[in-house]
Amino acid sequence: MKHVFAVFAIFALTGCASLQSAPTEAITKLPVVRVGSQPPETTEYVTFYPAGFAFPVKLNATGSLFASANRVESQAILAKDLYLYKYWASHDGKTWENSHKLIGVEFGGGFDVNGLQANIKLEAK
Repeated sequence: MKHVFAVFAIFALTGCASLQSAPTEAITKLPVVRVGSQPPETTEYVTFYPAGFAFPVKLNATGSLFASANRVESQAILAKDLYLYKYWASHDGKTWENSHKLIGVEFGGGFDVNGLQANIKLEAK
């Protein structure tokens, strides 16, 4: 029963945090690290995905249904700049929103005669 209350409390706190406005002043003081670069070890940072830059995408297939774990790597290129910090996101590095308000994310897929299909859809809002 304790676990149920703990899970509820976590969801409640996450929900409340998402209603708060972004701590823009604090975020602008953080270093910006471009995807693929070495992040600082001693501080938090903003991750920057520049438009037009190919970055790695990794898919892990694991679980008891597989005879062995598999990893597929590819690359993706974004159409717009994207800055990410915790659950905040921005396209210009200045105006920050809850990431769910700025980016629509859909995961899906399944088995068919062509094999296992995995789909990831990201939409700028």
